Amino acid sequence: MTVNIELWATDGYMSTPDGNSIYIWGFTDTAGKKAQLPGPRIVVTQGDVVSITVHNLLPEATSLLFPGQSGVLADNGTGPHLAEPQFDGTGNLVSLTDFADYPGNPGANPTSIRYIFTAGNPGTYLYESGTNPHKQVPMGLYGAIIVRPADYDPAVPSRKTAYGENTGTEFDREYLIVVSEIDPVLHSAVEKGTDYNIREFKPRYWTMNGRCAPDTMFADGMGCLSNQPYGAMIMAEPGEKILIRYAGAGIENHPLHLHGNHTRVVAEDGRLLKNGTTDLSYKRFTILTGSGQTYDQIFSWSGLGYSQANPIPTTLPNLRNLGVGDAGWTLWSGSPYLGEKGDIPVGVTSFNEMGEYYFMLHSHEEMQITNWGEFPGGLMTMLAIFPAGSLGNVGTIE
Repeated sequence: MTVNIELWATDGYMSTPDGNSIYIWGFTDTAGKKAQLPGPRIVVTQGDVVSITVHNLLPEATSLLFPGQSGVLADNGTGPHLAEPQFDGTGNLVSLTDFADYPGNPGANPTSIRYIFTAGNPGTYLYESGTNPHKQVPMGLYGAIIVRPADYDPAVPSRKTAYGENTGTEFDREYLIVVSEIDPVLHSAVEKGTDYNIREFKPRYWTMNGRCAPDTMFADGMGCLSNQPYGAMIMAEPGEKILIRYAGAGIENHPLHLHGNHTRVVAEDGRLLKNGTTDLSYKRFTILTGSGQTYDQIFSWSGLGYSQANPIPTTLPNLRNLGVGDAGWTLWSGSPYLGEKGDIPVGVTSFNEMGEYYFMLHSHEEMQITNWGEFPGGLMTMLAIFPAGSLGNVGTIE
């Protein structure tokens, strides 16, 4: 099967929870729309021939690299050929791969280019600019690709997997989290056309799926975040297998820690951790997501399941002694039992919907959980465990 995708490289703005609006470059899959952060998710199946056409609307040449994909071809109108680094007339490297030129360049090459590859292996991958990548990738020219295994069938539990039947990668729900960082000084310089020394790169914001906390916990497609369409909230029910895909699209490394239970890392960089019949998957408390790396992991919450019939074997503090909701709100339900709600201190608003449990997912590097130094922010979201049977098809990527 051939999958045809069109992307426009253009500009736009992202919003931060502290009220800033930051100029970005990025991709969109709809002509005339502004750039989104990160770029559109691309979901294909192992064996698909993937054809991605990039239309460049930026003021400089741009391109796409596909780490983890082999035999990538490029076609700028003269016919497909193996994509390769580009040099100027004096031998200086100008791009890590064939590029689309920019509109208005005297004697320009075509401003659109097509890349073709066969999705050979299932897994999680990045796509990102290969032209001035030290500038263009931090500006937002990146996104993620999910390759389904050839036998993937969401209607058959044994085939709803990340890497194929009998690989131990079955899942019930699925989430993708692409992490990166923002230096607003770089973005301002690009917007104004002024010089910027990349050696002075200093992030002030850190993003999950293009958003800073607490915006990470909003739903997909929020109208107030039109250029940041993907939320990063993880929702599950007890005992389910949750596939969580991390992708490091930034320059920095991010030590991401999910509370609740350890996660089992089943693949790195789109390659299953298995040697013949030997399972090489491993459990981790924290996943150091490096620049350009991807991790696929399975999470399953197996809490003790206390209930009114099986009460917590300790005396709970009374309402007067509960130090909760100092900011005037809380995610606590007022009850320690899953699926139940109780009293909340006067003056505190609970955003808990039905007695669900919340566990934090955040970076273990303190600066990365701030917005320009203000806590909380940055690489922070929540995992919510809801009562069985309450979530429907939440956690589906198509």
